[in-house]
Amino acid sequence: MTPIAILVATDGSPEALAAAEWLDRWAQPERTKITVVTVITPPGASWTMGTSGFVIDGDVFGKTLQELFEEEKELAKQSLANTRAQLSHCPPVKEEVLAGSPAKAIVEYAKKYHMDLIVMGRRGHSALGNLMGSVSFGVLNRSSVPVTVVS
Repeated sequence: MTPIAILVATDGSPEALAAAEWLDRWAQPERTKITVVTVITPPGASWTMGTSGFVIDGDVFGKTLQELFEEEKELAKQSLANTRAQLSHCPPVKEEVLAGSPAKAIVEYAKKYHMDLIVMGRRGHSALGNLMGSVSFGVLNRSSVPVTVVS
């Protein structure tokens, strides 16, 4: 029997970790193939010039963006490690760091790699109140792959 390919999307938030823990309770190692992804949104190059006409030196600005990107990569690695730790009963887990708009990147990855299911938390780091997070909402609206959103 072909294993079920499951994509677990994480940002390291408590909700994302709860989704991984939920999956770990029912996933059968011999019947599942799990990939955990997190998404980095590369820093943009947009800036505004103040009334004083102050301009940021290009080399300094570029270095700052690179430093921000490196920090994001480190946070992504930590999110993957924390999520993998929740999947203690599952088979070896593949990990991927994606770049781009989170919902779009998750859906495109799931389609490209023929995932059977996407599992994610209801809200992430940028959630507002008790509403569904923008990433989980975006994945639900874009995905042709079944999505399980865990509260």
